[in-house]
Amino acid sequence: MTIEEAQAGAIVELRSTLALAPDTWPQEVPRAAAYDCRIDGERAVQFGYYVEVDAPDDPRTLVAQAGQHWEREGYELSKTQTEMDTATGQVYAVVARANGKPRASMTATKVRAHVNVDSRCVLGNPDDYR
Repeated sequence: MTIEEAQAGAIVELRSTLALAPDTWPQEVPRAAAYDCRIDGERAVQFGYYVEVDAPDDPRTLVAQAGQHWEREGYELSKTQTEMDTATGQVYAVVARANGKPRASMTATKVRAHVNVDSRCVLGNPDDYR
């Protein structure tokens, strides 16, 4: 897989997730952060895309929709729900992983929500993208 293919796959996943709730999420793709990773001991790069919003209307439904979407796409999910404190309330979270696909996650409370998509790790120098 090329660097361009890894980035494109992550962007497609991010866009499809943001499109689930267009009234909540901005639809622009943010600049990717480049992270170090390794493939067979060689230095490689992974691209992370992160979007955050304040005070989502329905954090539980937001996370549930993302989880359903990722399940349809063939991801295995890890879901959590935790009471944080009075100001934050419940923390709803889902992490999605699948072989050969970007990793994705979403966390939401009544205060804030974020979605994160990390591309597949591909051979390349992360410093070239920072």
